[in-house]
Amino acid sequence: MQVPPVGLLPALAQLYGAPETELAWMAEVCTSGFLAWAEDLPAGGEVLGAVGTRPSPHHGAELVGGAFPGPAQVVAALSLAQAAREEVGRVYAFADGTLFPPAELLAAGFREVGAYRRLAGRVPYRHHDLPGGVQLRPLADVPDQEVRLQALRTYEDRIGHHAVNPQAALDGAGGFDSHLSLIALDSQGRGVGICRVALEGGEGRLDSPGVHPDWRHTALRGALLGGVNARLRHQGVTRLSVDSWGDTPAELAHDLKLGLHVTDETPILASG
Repeated sequence: MQVPPVGLLPALAQLYGAPETELAWMAEVCTSGFLAWAEDLPAGGEVLGAVGTRPSPHHGAELVGGAFPGPAQVVAALSLAQAAREEVGRVYAFADGTLFPPAELLAAGFREVGAYRRLAGRVPYRHHDLPGGVQLRPLADVPDQEVRLQALRTYEDRIGHHAVNPQAALDGAGGFDSHLSLIALDSQGRGVGICRVALEGGEGRLDSPGVHPDWRHTALRGALLGGVNARLRHQGVTRLSVDSWGDTPAELAHDLKLGLHVTDETPILASG
């Protein structure tokens, strides 16, 4: 059953175990919504699942929500995914088995196209030379919001990422420290890469670096990561975690060679 995205909020609150007020943003970013009901109950009876479609610039839409655990979860999840797919075309889901069953989605024609991962370990010491024509600056030293947005948009073609909200360019957005974070500028002063980091409980928490496609064949990603690691060490930080969405196998291999290890992984399954 298709509903306005705001109509998903009661079910999303149950799925995620959070107040509706904390999840209102989910409904706001979705373009369509779907509810699955028990077959033997009329609308207004038992809800088996809820899904919203959150647009992704290059990958259709993410399926937000999922199906409640129980004997009807698989049927509900598949019906919700199919309804969303018919409405918006390409869709993908973070399928950790809690809200979306990965094996059944694969059997239904979805395929694994990436993963969310969290890596952790000691702050690496590996150094990478910066490619010519690029400079690294602390994010705090580059207050131009458009330049920051240029750097943040380097993530947009990666599966699992969404269109950048202008608020993401503000100091403190996402809890990140603009004095420890780094931005890469090309010779024209455009933002071509970024690596944001925050201090939490004495440890570093950072997002995997974003790099413009024109610079991904260079060592810029490694230089951003190495630069942020050096700034963490200067603060006396010895451990960190790295969150990534849609990193390539080569990028994962690079990070594992730094001594980091995967502590959490959720496959991203896409239709078509």
